[in-house]
Amino acid sequence: MNQIEELRKEIDAVDSEILRQLNKRIELVFKIRDCKRQGNLPVEDITREEDIISNLELDKLDESFVRDIYKTIFDHSKSKQTQ
Repeated sequence: MNQIEELRKEIDAVDSEILRQLNKRIELVFKIRDCKRQGNLPVEDITREEDIISNLELDKLDESFVRDIYKTIFDHSKSKQTQ
């Protein structure tokens, strides 16, 4: 197996882990949704969103890239909370 194929297999494993973690995150979002409904709290919490982003370690990633990813994650999470 050549080096590119080996590296691609590693990327595939990382992609699978990303999806596994996103699914786990949504499970937690459902639990938060239930708590918010019981407490009559709003779905959106901009302060929390900014706290999450500001606490991330970007390492080699551009901040704008990470913000775009998290905007998508937050939007999806909020849509799941309103279902």
